[in-house]
Formats: sequence, C-alpha cells, structure tokens
Amino acid sequence: MAKMMKWAAVAAVAAAAVWGGWSYLKPEPQASYITETVRRGDISRTVSATGEISPSNLVSVGAQASGQIKKLYVKLGQQVKKGDLIAEINSTTQTNTLNTEKSKLETYQAKLVSAQIALGSAEKKYKRQTALWKDDATSKEDLESAQDALAAAKANVAELKALIRQSKISINTAESELGYTRITATMDGTVVAIPVEEGQTVNAAQSTPTIIQLANLDMMLNKMQIAEGDITKVKAGQDISFTILSEPDTPIKAKLDSVDPGLTTMSSGGYNSSTDTASNAVYYYARSFVPNPDGKLATGMTTQNTVEIDGVKNVLIIPSLTVKNRGGKAFVRVLGADGKAAEREIRTGMKDSMNTEVKSGLKEGDQVVISEMTAAEQQESSERAMGGPPR
Repeated sequence: MAKMMKWAAVAAVAAAAVWGGWSYLKPEPQASYITETVRRGDISRTVSATGEISPSNLVSVGAQASGQIKKLYVKLGQQVKKGDLIAEINSTTQTNTLNTEKSKLETYQAKLVSAQIALGSAEKKYKRQTALWKDDATSKEDLESAQDALAAAKANVAELKALIRQSKISINTAESELGYTRITATMDGTVVAIPVEEGQTVNAAQSTPTIIQLANLDMMLNKMQIAEGDITKVKAGQDISFTILSEPDTPIKAKLDSVDPGLTTMSSGGYNSSTDTASNAVYYYARSFVPNPDGKLATGMTTQNTVEIDGVKNVLIIPSLTVKNRGGKAFVRVLGADGKAAEREIRTGMKDSMNTEVKSGLKEGDQVVISEMTAAEQQESSERAMGGPPR
C-alpha cells in the first residue's frame, strides 16, 4: 500500500512538470486586427432631395365651339399625332350660321350688280345733262338732280362693296367656328385624360372646356425640391441619380437642367411677398429632363434624388472611421509586414459619408487598421469560449 502511494506521488510530480513546461513553451498570443486595404475609388459630395415625375410637356386640348359632343375618336393611353381628329361637336348651329352668311353674301353681290348698272345709268344721265347745260338746253335743276342721282348711285355701290367685305369676314368666322367643331391634336403625344363623354354639352362662351389632355411621355420631368440650406450648392449641369419607390435598388442617371430662381410657391404662382415664411421650410425647384423610352416613369411618381455637387475620381481612399484627428492633423494605424500596427500621419482631402480621400502618407495596397483585439482580450475571449478559467 505504501509502495502504491509512492508511485502515485511520483506520477503527480511528473504531470505537474509536463504541464508547467508546456505552459512555459506555449507562444505568447499576438494582437489581431481587422483591416481595410487602401484602394483607388471615387468620392462625391451630394445633396439629397425628394422629387416628383411629370410629363415634360402636358397640353389641355380644349373646345372653342359650344355644343354637344357628337363623337370621341380617342381612348385613354392612345398615341396620337399632331392633327389627328380627337372629337366632333354637333355642328348644326355652326353650319346654319355659315349658310346664312353665304346667303347674305350672295344677296349683297346681286344687289351690287344692280347698283353698278344703276351707277352706269346715273353716269350717262349726268354726262348728258352736263352737255345740255353747256348748250343751255336744260335747267340747272335737272343738272343738279342728275348729279345727286350719280352721287347716290356711287354711295350705294360703295355701301354694297363694304357689306360684301363684311360678309366675307363673317363667312371666314363662320367657317372657323365650324372648323372648331372638329377638335384635333395639337401635338404628338399620349392621351392621359378624357374629362368629357360623348353626348355631353360643352359651353365655350364662358371658358375653354378641356376635351382631352395630351402628354409627351417619351421625355419626363423630374422636379425636385431643394432645401434652402442646399440651394447655393446646386447648379445646372450637375450629375444626379434617383430612384423610384417601386425600384429602390435601380438608380437612374441624369443631368440637372435648371434651378428655379424663386422658391416653390413663386414657381407655382402662389407666392405672396407679405406672407411670413420665417416659420415655414423654404424649398426651390430643380428640374431634370429624363428620357423614358421604356415607359417606366409615370406621372406622379415620387423620386429620391442624389445631386452630386462635387467629387474626385480614381483617388486613394480609406474608410473614414479609420482616421483619427488630433491637433489639427490626421492619423491612421497601418499594419506592417511584421504583423504589428503603427500610427502614421496622413494628409486627407475630400470625404463623403463612408470614405476619405488620402492625398499623402499612404500608398495603394497598404492595410489600415479598422479595429484590433489585444492578447489579453483574445485570452479572455478564448477562456469564455471554453467555459471560463479553471477554478
């Protein structure tokens, strides 16, 4: 029994020696790093804005004649060309007016022929009376009577000629009024609204009733609201990128075409200089015309816009979170070939929400430290993973 206890003690001492030797020879754990490679890329400074899609050209085609709509020749969404027949208004009244004016003209023309014959007779009679007067063969009274008759005949002819001219003008007007009963497209486009129906009576005497609305949907207008705090940064010609709600992951590229000189209420015609805007947000419209060949953009769509107000391309960039500013200088930690991190001063340039431009102090391919874990932290993490240190 004593012998067995002796051998147990020897085994325990040997085991302790082995454990101690392993612990002594075990390599000291090094810090580990999460890094990002210095690379080339683009950086942009941007302004965000909400916008709305509308047709680049929207026209209300109205009726200039009053009457009942006899026929509509188009449907909603139909493509039309300039001059295509859109609708017809019952033309009975206009046709009757035109025929009446034509009848008046014919009457005046017939009267003119008669008046010209009478004028010829009056001229002959006056000439005869003049000759007789020279020969003392007629009385002064007869001469004056012939003279008055000639003047009256001339006046009658002149009056009828004036009536004929007036009648021709009336005919032209009546023909125009009749033409107005045939309503045609004023431009190439798509029918986007038909606010009337066949059989409906329209009255053009008080206002111009809209028959259809035509829009150019091949080119759409993206009208953005730019906040007052950003308006001086936004200029025509800048690049924009926008998305629509149904395709938030598919940006559409375009150019900014114009910026309105007045705030949105002025552009919309509702501005009043006496209105107090101090408590209201102030916005300005910026406009971009966007080709729409596939018809994806529809009237009224909301757009989320990013306007690139400044930017640099193909420059060295690093994540902005790796840059530490101290004493007016910028520093990063760089992982060396020996696996150790060292602080390095750099000179930075433009930055956006994610990245910072590096002008000097780093080269492409360098590894900048984002975060690190010390040896003690690694040991603690390992022990937690193993269930904690032995008691």
